[in-house]
Amino acid sequence: MATPPKTQQKSINPLSDTSRCTTGSLQWHLENNEDEKTPVFHYNNLSVYICGEDGFREIAKDIREAEESIDIVCWGFDPAMELTRSAGPWKRGDTFGDLLRDAAEGKLKSKKKVQVRLLSWHDGVALLLSDNNMPGYKKGASYELKAASSRGMAAAFAPHGQLPPLPEPVQGQDKREVFNARWFRDVAAGKIEKLSLRTRSGVHEDVLAELKAEALERGATVTGLERLGLERLATHHQKTIVIDYGGTRPRAYVMGLNSVTDYWDSQDHAFNDPRRGQNFEGGATDHSAGKDWDVPSADKTTLKPYQDFACRLEGDALVAVYKNFAEAWNAAKAEGDGAGSPAGGEVNLKEPPKRLTQNLTVPCSRAQIVRTLPKKEGGERSIERLYYQASSFARHYLYIENQYFQNTDWARALKTHRQNYVQGCTSATPPVPLASIPVLHVLVVTPTPERDLMVPRTHDTVVELGHGDSMPEQDRKVRQELDQHAVFEREMAEYREKSSADYQRKQGYPTPMPRMPPPLSDLARSHQAASKGKESKAARDELTNVLRMRTLVASLWAFDDKWSQSDLPVAKRIDEEKRRYAQDLQAWKKRLATQAEDRALSIKAGGWSGSVDTPIPPAQPPDRSKELKNATAQRYREVYIHSKLMIIDDSMFTLGSANLNLRSFAVDSEINIASDDASKAKDLRQRVWKQHTKGQFDGKGDATDQEVMSETFRRWEAEASANLDRKTVGESLSSFLVKFLDERTSSIRAG
Repeated sequence: MATPPKTQQKSINPLSDTSRCTTGSLQWHLENNEDEKTPVFHYNNLSVYICGEDGFREIAKDIREAEESIDIVCWGFDPAMELTRSAGPWKRGDTFGDLLRDAAEGKLKSKKKVQVRLLSWHDGVALLLSDNNMPGYKKGASYELKAASSRGMAAAFAPHGQLPPLPEPVQGQDKREVFNARWFRDVAAGKIEKLSLRTRSGVHEDVLAELKAEALERGATVTGLERLGLERLATHHQKTIVIDYGGTRPRAYVMGLNSVTDYWDSQDHAFNDPRRGQNFEGGATDHSAGKDWDVPSADKTTLKPYQDFACRLEGDALVAVYKNFAEAWNAAKAEGDGAGSPAGGEVNLKEPPKRLTQNLTVPCSRAQIVRTLPKKEGGERSIERLYYQASSFARHYLYIENQYFQNTDWARALKTHRQNYVQGCTSATPPVPLASIPVLHVLVVTPTPERDLMVPRTHDTVVELGHGDSMPEQDRKVRQELDQHAVFEREMAEYREKSSADYQRKQGYPTPMPRMPPPLSDLARSHQAASKGKESKAARDELTNVLRMRTLVASLWAFDDKWSQSDLPVAKRIDEEKRRYAQDLQAWKKRLATQAEDRALSIKAGGWSGSVDTPIPPAQPPDRSKELKNATAQRYREVYIHSKLMIIDDSMFTLGSANLNLRSFAVDSEINIASDDASKAKDLRQRVWKQHTKGQFDGKGDATDQEVMSETFRRWEAEASANLDRKTVGESLSSFLVKFLDERTSSIRAG
């Protein structure tokens, strides 16, 4: 049996002599001495925003009111991104780049020139295989290159010294590209006095050591392409903004939202929202994938829907957010005239500056800033420890909403903690009956893995929760391998038994030895360890009956409410082909009948029956079922869940940049905020669940009430399953919630 997490503090609660009861509190935060880098801060005002429309609107408001400084840490930066938007073509509102420039030049509310520092991840090696996270940085716009070439030709015929000016772009895509290229050139060259830019690349040399440490502590092992990807594609993935740290009204944001245009969306997740931007402005291909799908983004004119969170922070925890920025800024290489000067200021975590709490309103929230950092930059794994620590105390519900649900070791540890709890209850004196132990409801909302190579690791993890059948093809593929080995073991046992009897009768070994199959793959061994050979339904039943756990895995989908299958070109083609076939079939039958009638008349008149060729029946219409399935699938768009959220028992929550995978726990730099403010956790849970179910149910008032939570879970299960059925036949969805399903397969892991 596994021991409790090392982060748990032992506590002693006095027991009443009269009632024989005691009351204690759970330790949601990290509080051990080893976590001195992540103290718990007691005086904070927190506001959590769902999706980019609300989050970026508040960020824009705070930027406009900045008086001294704006310090940004990001995974990527798109100057042309609009923080607030109306419908229409780019520009739909104030761009991020313009706001920062105006702040630095003293053109905003305070009229002061604000010190703006922007730190972004930019790694040449990684960018060869990933998205362009800084569009226009260190390269010219394609429009400028073409225009410069045309101007060079015109210069040969121009009078001396009268070089024709570059024409300004007219098309929206050209305007956007030129805006970004010029913005980055101006900043890098130091043309905007108070606006500085630095970049940092991944610390690749630390990765192997971190993976070895993870293997020793958790048993997590990675090999081959997965290890190479983690090592060579390590990123700085943090996303924070600190405003006026040294001023009279300091505030900050810790978030999952990237400062790139794709990440703007409303909570409505409209199918085609023009405010999200046109496809050329970001990642045009829809995130969703399915078996035999063709071009999932076809006929969709706007960028895909996005789900994510941002937490606005005022209070003493802000010192940790600023410290993270200052250390990273000072460690980054200062290149060019626009690199700015080192960051200073008070960053004593044990004694935060008093100005951080002077504007707070009551009640205040406790908060903790947790991180993943490579050793070269301080070495910290507090996000991972927090996830293991907090989830070990989950008793009624544990809600996960995460871009990557791929940490098998965490899912396995969750079950181990649950087993310890159940065994502790049933072995107590007097014992607690199993049926009286509260059921832990585990609800996971995660998107389709964006790459085929992510299928195995996701499958490993959902199998731990009894949902291997949500990835049926991968499940079938792995089970075939396990079945092959099971057959071999049975045949080998029979062979040994028969051979032993033959030997005793001195008959030698006439029975041929069964052929040994290839060794089990890592995928099969993981599945075997997680499921113990059980089918998914049986595995879920065991979780319920033995561990008192119920589990659900779902995704979020939007749909086109103006869509009609009858209007599809392929549907019209099918109808036309059926109509023509019916006509041709009727004509063929009529011709057969006429021939038969003529033959009968001829025979009746004493003539010969004749030898007339039988007409060939018309060909059946071609099978266009795949085309229709693909076309029907275009009615739906998967909401790209970029969230990194965990809520437990209306008692704590954490969100930020960290995904639930090995990369975020041990490789990339990450930053999250965690709070044990019960009212904030409950409010956030209700808002999120209400959003996903389109107002149908949010768990009512108290999700720690077993009857309430049991009913909510039942409705989530029914809603997700019903919507999956509707989606397969092109019907309208009753909410965003759809049962998770991925029909792809892969033999190679790459998380």
